[in-house]
Amino acid sequence: MKPLLTAERLPGPLATPQLGARTRWLLLAALCLGLALLALVLWFAIARPVKVLPRIRPLPAFTLIDQYGLPLSSSDLAGRSVLINLTYGGCGDTCAAQRAGMAALREQLRADGRLGRSVLLLTVSFDPARDTPVALQTMAAQLGAERSNWRFATGEPGALKALIGGELGIYYGEPDESGAIEHDQRLILVDGNGVLRARYDAAALDQARIRRDLGLLEQELGSSGVMRQVYEASHLFLCYPD
Repeated sequence: MKPLLTAERLPGPLATPQLGARTRWLLLAALCLGLALLALVLWFAIARPVKVLPRIRPLPAFTLIDQYGLPLSSSDLAGRSVLINLTYGGCGDTCAAQRAGMAALREQLRADGRLGRSVLLLTVSFDPARDTPVALQTMAAQLGAERSNWRFATGEPGALKALIGGELGIYYGEPDESGAIEHDQRLILVDGNGVLRARYDAAALDQARIRRDLGLLEQELGSSGVMRQVYEASHLFLCYPD
């Protein structure tokens, strides 16, 4: 017969391991760091201290024909922001405001010191049957455009439809009996890396907004080190201008 356990022989409760002082401090520091990072993320998402333009989509490589009948490829435009308007030579009064706006924008960019240096203008016609290189030269001459900073181009119908209607998302139809082409009047901004960043109403160009957006692009693409990471975080939290 087994002897009964006496009080002295009863097993006591299991001992709870005690954390050392160093471990407790490390856990407390990790907790404080986590809370600080969370607060920083919330502040960044709400305050949006750095603004960026959205990266709408990267454009595929393309090749057009300019007003001198020479190839104009997307690689020729790389490294500078490009403002592209889509139109056709026979647009007439419907596009009068767009033409005036583009000429005014050209002068504003020249005054800012951006024209040709960091920004190019490109007018693309979606009416290649009538807008031959000679016709494009006439369009350029009427606007006093210089080839070094304002190019005029067109291309094959299928390639144009894929680029303008597909990649840029801008509608244009077929010529009617009078030759008029229904289309959305848009100006688009492509950055130096070939990424579509903004669309504007080409019939009523907002010069101040375009200049602001160009400034935002210059700051972002010119950033490095820690600021580059800040700009990437701004894209993550959709810190877009109003």
